[in-house]
Amino acid sequence: MSNKKVQSLTVASVLTLAMITGCSSNNDTSSSPSAASTASAAATKQPTVTLKMAVLETYPGVTLDNKTTHYIEEKTNTKLDITVIPSGDLENKLQVMLASGDKPDIIQLSTDTLEMKLTKSNVLLPLNNYFDKAPNLKKFGDGGLWDIMKHSDNNVYTIPIRGSAIDNIPIYRKDWLDKVGLKVPTTLDEYYAVADAFTNKDPDGNGKKDTYALSAYTAGGNVDLASMDMVFSAFGTLPGNWILQDGKLVPGAVAPGALDALKFLNKMYKEKMIDPEFITDNAARFKDKVIKGTVGAPVYRYFLMDTSNINNYYTPLKQNNPNAEFVEGGILKGPQQNGIGYRMLTQRGWLKTAITKDSKNIDAAIRVLDFLTSDEGNMYENYGEKGKDYTMDNNIVKPLIKDEEIKAAGIGQLKLAFNFMYNHTSQRFQELYKFAHTIGYRNPADGLVIEDNSKATELSQFTSLQFTKMILNDGPIDDLYKDFVTEYYKRGGTDYTKAMNDAYLAKTKK
Repeated sequence: MSNKKVQSLTVASVLTLAMITGCSSNNDTSSSPSAASTASAAATKQPTVTLKMAVLETYPGVTLDNKTTHYIEEKTNTKLDITVIPSGDLENKLQVMLASGDKPDIIQLSTDTLEMKLTKSNVLLPLNNYFDKAPNLKKFGDGGLWDIMKHSDNNVYTIPIRGSAIDNIPIYRKDWLDKVGLKVPTTLDEYYAVADAFTNKDPDGNGKKDTYALSAYTAGGNVDLASMDMVFSAFGTLPGNWILQDGKLVPGAVAPGALDALKFLNKMYKEKMIDPEFITDNAARFKDKVIKGTVGAPVYRYFLMDTSNINNYYTPLKQNNPNAEFVEGGILKGPQQNGIGYRMLTQRGWLKTAITKDSKNIDAAIRVLDFLTSDEGNMYENYGEKGKDYTMDNNIVKPLIKDEEIKAAGIGQLKLAFNFMYNHTSQRFQELYKFAHTIGYRNPADGLVIEDNSKATELSQFTSLQFTKMILNDGPIDDLYKDFVTEYYKRGGTDYTKAMNDAYLAKTKK
C-alpha cells in the first residue's frame, strides 16, 4: 500500500460536527454479504486507479493516511490522492482548484449555491446515469432522497451526508411534572399550565423562583427561536420553513398563525415563563441551563435521555441532579387546529460529494462511492473493524477504542458518501429517534435550489430580530407584526418567494 499524498491548504480551524445534518438515517446494522462481495469482486477485476479528491477537513491536524482510508483502497483497488481543505476555505479553494485545469475526480461542496453554479457550468457529473452500475449508491437514496437532490433537469449531481432528520423535539422535566402534579401536555392550554407551574411552583424545590419553561440563545448575532417551536407549530406555522397553502409556498414567518403564536409567546414572557436572558445567552450557556435545571419545557435535544451519553448530554445532566429525568412530548393541538410538527433538518445535508464531469476515472470514482454506501462500507466508516474497534452486544455497538484512537484510525472521517448510524446509542435513544421522525414537519421546499439565494440569510436575520422584539414588547404587537410583513416583502421577500414558487412548480411538474 503506497502512502497517500495528503495536503493541507491552510492552518485549520476547529470544525464542530453536528449530527443535525442530513436526512433520515438507515440504522440497520445487518450485513449484506452479497452486496459487499459483489462490490469487492467487481473491484478486483479493475486496474488500480489513482483518484484525486478535494475533501473537507474533519479532524484538524489528523492525517487521512490511516486504517480506514487503506481499507477503502483495498476494497476498491484505488489509491486516494487527497487534498484536505479546512471548513472556512472550502468553497473558495475548491473553485480555485477547478479553475486551474487540474480538476480532482471527487469534490465536496457545502452550499447549494455553489452546487447550482457548478451544475450550470457543466462541471458536475449526473450521478443517476450510473445508478445501474452502483446498486448500493442507488439504494442510498431510498425513501425519496434522490427526489430531494434532483435538479430541474431531472439529474442528481451530489450525494449528501445522511443522518438524523430531526434532533429537537419537545422535552419536559418529568421529575418537575411529578412534583407539580401535571402530565405531559397535549394541547396549547395544557402547555401553558405546565409553563406556569414550572415558573411559579418551585419545581426544583430550592425555595427560589429561578426556573422557566422556555429559553433560547443567540447564534451568529441572531436569536434562534427554534426552542419555542411547540407554540408556532400549534398555530400552524414554523418560522424558517415554508408552508404550502393552496398549492403555493408561503414563508412561515408571514403565514397565518405566526402573529397568534407571537402573541402567546409575548404573554408568556410578560408572565416570566421565558428566561429573560434568552436574548444574550449563547448555545453553550443555553445547554448548560437545560442540564443544570433552569429550563424545563423547551424544544431541544432528545440526547438528554440517552444513557450512552451521545454528545455528552446525559452524563452532565445526572451529575448536576441525579433525580433529573426528561420525557418526550408530541405535537400540541392549538386553538383551531392540530399542530404541524417540528423542524426537520434539510435532507440536502450540510456537506455534499460530487464527481467532476471531466474526470478520466469516473468508473473508479463511482466504485468508491458505491462501496461506501454498501452496508459493509458504511458500517466500517462509522465504527471501524469489528472485534478490534468495536463489538456488538444485543445489537448495540460497544466501542473498544477511545476517541483519539478513533480519530487516528480515520473512523467517521472521510465522509464521501456517509450515513450516520446510531447503533452505539441506548435502546431508549433508538426508540426516541423513531418517535422524533414521526412528529417532524417536512418542509415542502426542502430540496429546492434556486440560482440567487442571497436574500434568504438577510430575511432570516430580519425575522429573528423583529420576532424577538415582539416577544419582548410591553404592549400590543399587532401593528408591529403588520409592519414586519410589509417590510419583509420590501426587503426582497416578494422576489424570493416568487423564485421559490417557480422552482417548486418546475420540480413538482416533473
